[in-house]
Amino acid sequence: DVRPLIDLIDSLRNLGVDKIVSLPRIAVVGDQSAGKSSVLEAISGIELPRGTGIVTKCPLELRMKCDPNKPFSCKVYPANESAEPIQTDEPAGVGGCIKAVADLLIGDTGFSDVSVIVELVSPNVPDLTLIDLPGIARISTEGQAADLPLKIKKMIKSFIADDNTIILVVVNGCNDLATTEGLKFAQEVDPKGIRTVGVITKIDLVDKGAESEVQK
Repeated sequence: DVRPLIDLIDSLRNLGVDKIVSLPRIAVVGDQSAGKSSVLEAISGIELPRGTGIVTKCPLELRMKCDPNKPFSCKVYPANESAEPIQTDEPAGVGGCIKAVADLLIGDTGFSDVSVIVELVSPNVPDLTLIDLPGIARISTEGQAADLPLKIKKMIKSFIADDNTIILVVVNGCNDLATTEGLKFAQEVDPKGIRTVGVITKIDLVDKGAESEVQK
């Protein structure tokens, strides 16, 4: 049973121990519009915030606990505990809770390296904690700071450089894998691929005849 180990690591992270000692974690990385949200929604059963441009501007720590004897419940709060938790018992309501907490953290700066914690209890989720990092974008959109993409890239590289971090790279199957920045970042810090796991999305939209290239 991995649950006690996951609970211990989450508790240590709540205490800020991860600032002193490297703790095991799974970081979800991907280019903008690679399909990270869809992957996380499929795993957790919740709805995540959607939109155009760079939607996620701070890390999202998704803590899932499987309990066959309890109905779905969710608690969302900032990692620095600067606000009271927001609770919901509806999977469709989680996205709004995440946005509210994220907006509080981001404020006028447009970016924060403080995580939004999402604690889920449900009979239909795995015992797992994932840290979803903002999507990698090459340019900022209207209304966003010009240096936002650079800040996000710097944060992602800092996260995945840790040898105790498993890198879950989400890749859009319709794009040229050679130009995918998520894979490029992972290869820079994990050239042998020992702690990198790839997930290919939108495979149903791949051009006919190009399937073999994606498989390679």
